[in-house]
Amino acid sequence: MGRVLHLTNTQFDVLYDILQDTVDYLESDLITTVDDNGNEVLEDISEYEAYKIYQQLKSLKEV
Repeated sequence: MGRVLHLTNTQFDVLYDILQDTVDYLESDLITTVDDNGNEVLEDISEYEAYKIYQQLKSLKEV
């Protein structure tokens, strides 16, 4: 079951900025690993919940 969060415009902007900073940090800290075939594989940021939330906020901000 989902939850609903009601925010003022100011609260939304603050939350957006916090998540933007978080995602920027995560992107700069992604690691590269080597798979079984010797190929370099970059960690997938889309696996992070903070990134998923940020994407939702971005779509709301564009409206």
